[in-house]
Amino acid sequence: MAVRRWDRDPRNYIGTVGDQGQVCPLDVDGVRVHAVEWTPSGATNGRRVLLVHGLGANTLSWEPIGQPLADVLSAPVTAIDLVGFGRTRSPGRPASISSNRRLVTAVLEQLGPSIVVGNSMGGSIGIGVAARRPDLVTSLVLVNPALPHPNPGVLDVLRFARFAPVMFSSLGGPIVRTRARMLGPERLVDLSLSWSLHDQTRLDPDLRRRLIELAAERYDYPEAPGAYAEAARTLLLYLARGLNTDLAKADRAPVLIVHGEHDRLVSLLAARAAAERNAHVELEVLDGIGHAPQLEAPDRLVGVMAAWLDARMSAWQSPVPGSVSSTRRSAPSSPS
Repeated sequence: MAVRRWDRDPRNYIGTVGDQGQVCPLDVDGVRVHAVEWTPSGATNGRRVLLVHGLGANTLSWEPIGQPLADVLSAPVTAIDLVGFGRTRSPGRPASISSNRRLVTAVLEQLGPSIVVGNSMGGSIGIGVAARRPDLVTSLVLVNPALPHPNPGVLDVLRFARFAPVMFSSLGGPIVRTRARMLGPERLVDLSLSWSLHDQTRLDPDLRRRLIELAAERYDYPEAPGAYAEAARTLLLYLARGLNTDLAKADRAPVLIVHGEHDRLVSLLAARAAAERNAHVELEVLDGIGHAPQLEAPDRLVGVMAAWLDARMSAWQSPVPGSVSSTRRSAPSSPS
């Protein structure tokens, strides 16, 4: 891969965190998609950003970076809830990776070509869209994306064990439902956050409260447990069967992987291997951060993304001959 660097200090990109944005539902392929949009405080420059959440997450997971990203990029930023997650309800419609990939494609057809940012499963979906519809993805930012283990046939036992129950199509939904009922919404959210964040004290308490409220609301969605199980099961199959090929195909747009150093859910080794094996992929490692940098270090994530997007055009057009993959480490966040 060509070495591409940017000059601006990511810590210079610090905006106002926590603006809840404007709810703006989208009607896409017969589905009422819950969406939230943040508009820049100044003039726009023609760019647009689409945010795609991970497994079990929703638009709230993007709230800390929505407004800062819109302001620093001078671009509208839209976050959506995938089918079966958040407040996008479509009983009877699959919540599989392929189905939600088609949904994201249809959203982009409506919004127009965009910078696509995906976290975890959302990153995997973004890769699939970019491989199939490169005309809709101007740049791809993968935040702790779910990627296959770099060594074929190697199973990450600890991570796989967490999702093993959902691999059985007939039992996955009931298992998820029973577990959720046993835990209750507060414990369910806190358990998820314990896996996703390296330091939970960095999360805005008000955002945690609203995540719990949404989790409680979703107990009244009978389709929710089955949707989670289907998404998890098909994600694991996609990781095993086709994602590496799709990442190699998604080479019409530059790709940035931003990965927390202390991710307990997806392997940093996989991100390093993806950057080493694909010339169009760069990797930025965030010290001291877990699986969801947008919740744990929103200012740092916005800074890294903005600096890379500002510099990518000239860098993309002028690769360094014979260079190899580079990994950057961002500066640690200031003590709070």
